Amino acid sequence: MKHTMKARKKIFPGMVMNAISLITWSIVICACSANKKNLPDGIEIIPVEVDKVSQDASSFLEKIEIVPLETNDSSIFHRCNKVIYDQSSDLFAIYTSDQIVFTFSGNGQYIANSKKMKGQGPEDYVMVLDINFNPYLKGIDLLNPYGTIYTYSPTFELLAKRKFKPEFPLEYLMALDAENYIFTNAYIWTDQEVSFVNLKTEQATIANYEGTISGNTMSHSCFYHIGEDFYFVPSGLNYYFYRIDAKEKKLEPVMYLDFGDAEVKAEGLPGRAGGKRTDSDEERREITEDATERYQYLKYSSNMLLPLLKFFNDDYVYVYLAKTDRGYGSHFMYNRKQKKGFLIKEGEPFIMYLCFGIVDNALLSICEPDEVHQVVDRKLMSSEEIRKMEALKEDDNPVILKYYLKR
Repeated sequence: MKHTMKARKKIFPGMVMNAISLITWSIVICACSANKKNLPDGIEIIPVEVDKVSQDASSFLEKIEIVPLETNDSSIFHRCNKVIYDQSSDLFAIYTSDQIVFTFSGNGQYIANSKKMKGQGPEDYVMVLDINFNPYLKGIDLLNPYGTIYTYSPTFELLAKRKFKPEFPLEYLMALDAENYIFTNAYIWTDQEVSFVNLKTEQATIANYEGTISGNTMSHSCFYHIGEDFYFVPSGLNYYFYRIDAKEKKLEPVMYLDFGDAEVKAEGLPGRAGGKRTDSDEERREITEDATERYQYLKYSSNMLLPLLKFFNDDYVYVYLAKTDRGYGSHFMYNRKQKKGFLIKEGEPFIMYLCFGIVDNALLSICEPDEVHQVVDRKLMSSEEIRKMEALKEDDNPVILKYYLKR
């Protein structure tokens, strides 16, 4: 999607009733909405407020901090495709559009990059589409779509290189233990499937999910390890979140984003949501055209609100949503314990940059240094954080932003 801010182009290729009455009506509305959709019993419903803008950032944000990533000849990068953070090792890994991975400590100190390992050698990698932390090998997995997983240390020594033959090209991965993984396929090849694969036996089990309306997305992650559990958040326009049952090899819907009247319905939309299994190249071409038609229709529809990024942890849900391919978009944040939502819409009460993850109560984002001052509220920054921001130079590396939500 296009954005008005240079940083977004460069880094990533939106009272009459009293309080008691309002709460009562919210419960009634959620219950009625759930019944109409025939949602599974016990699923958590997140009521997404799309119009009620929070007037003061301090009502939901505790503070804002920045982490400048060290800039030197070895660490400089541009156009990152994916940023991940591992709390146990306090490590950022950044995967760029030229398929290089950079690692930084939690305080922004440069560690290493993978340039020396990209090539044709026995320990080198070629053509990777995704990265993820592997806590079982204490490294970073790099996924080749044709079934090779390279696992490197944070300083890019090869820890493991494992291969299997997937049925279709792969897109995203996550290790479930030392030998078992879960994958998604490139969307055009299957219809809402994930694959559980044991790398030792190469045995694969398919699990299906539902709810995908279109491939519209800005997400580069769909698998999450939260506490002792694993979760799957489908890419594209889909309002469900799933828990991964690694033992039974299935997906269980556990959360639903309720947009109310703003929800996009599949009925009446042109084209199709995604792919399906077929051996026909001609049919696959038609599927691609139909899926692209729907994607483009939704992308340029000014009256449809699309959740383009979504993730969560035990305490919060975050959704980045937008109506068109322009503008700042909106950020919806929901406190699961307090059952309260907050909305930043089109730059009000301030311009917030889209986020890629959450750690405890800190939403994480990454931004070009010369744009940082546009996407913070100085009232929520300490004098030391403001000093760091004002010391940034235009040709520095991008900066990690931390928006701390109130508990």
